[in-house]
Amino acid sequence: MTTTNKPRRPAHFVFQPVGMDDWRPTANQPAAGTIVIKVQPHGCPRNGTMGHCYVRPADDANARNCLVQLNSLTPVKGA
Repeated sequence: MTTTNKPRRPAHFVFQPVGMDDWRPTANQPAAGTIVIKVQPHGCPRNGTMGHCYVRPADDANARNCLVQLNSLTPVKGA
C-alpha cells in the first residue's frame, strides 16, 4: 500500500467579526468579509487554543498575522 504525501491546500474562510473581534478590533485585523487563511506563526500557541487562531488575508502573503476568534471564521465552499 502506497500513500502520497500531497501538501494540503490551505482552507479559506470568510472573516465576519463577532464577540471581542467586533467589540474591540486590533490594528491589523482584516475588514469584515475578507477571505483569510489560517497560519501558524513560529513560537505562538497552537491554533484553536482558547478558541482563537492566527489568520492573514488569502491574497496578501506579506500581510501581518492577526489573532482572531474561531467563531469569526466561516468556511468558504469550493475554495
